[in-house]
Amino acid sequence: MLEPMAAIRPYTETDHAGLLRLIRELQDHISSLDPLRRLKSGNGFDVEAYMTNTMEKVRKERGCILVADDGNGIIGCVIGIIPSPSPEQSLESPPILEGVILELIVARKHRGSGVGSMLMEAMEQYYREEGAEYSRVSCFAPNEDAHRFYGACGYGDRNIEMLKSLF
Repeated sequence: MLEPMAAIRPYTETDHAGLLRLIRELQDHISSLDPLRRLKSGNGFDVEAYMTNTMEKVRKERGCILVADDGNGIIGCVIGIIPSPSPEQSLESPPILEGVILELIVARKHRGSGVGSMLMEAMEQYYREEGAEYSRVSCFAPNEDAHRFYGACGYGDRNIEMLKSLF
């Protein structure tokens, strides 16, 4: 593994274009893995609308956006929230605060350099400081590299969602 040469810092508005680039890169990658071809990519994916929706979640749910900056621009980001426990959750388990990773993105040419681990560790620290007891992340099943990465970060499978085409 290469030594990461990036600083992890909070997102600012000047990072907007770089963040949109990363989100589009991830969406295009994930859609290329989709065996059902249901995920949007390219011009069919409205990255601005997606980002507006994500920023609203971050604002409403004690969220945080951290970026990895190599001095030449944004090479990675992690977006997380800490939603309040819902009444429905307390029916099944004691209410606890969980951080939820919405997105972890590392630019393709920087994957394997340690940037993703740095971003995850920084977000987990944010969650601890905010009183969260757990960190939760999900990944698209065909994205086996992401699943392996999260496992290496200490995450374990908790729920499995399955899908069947009816046509």
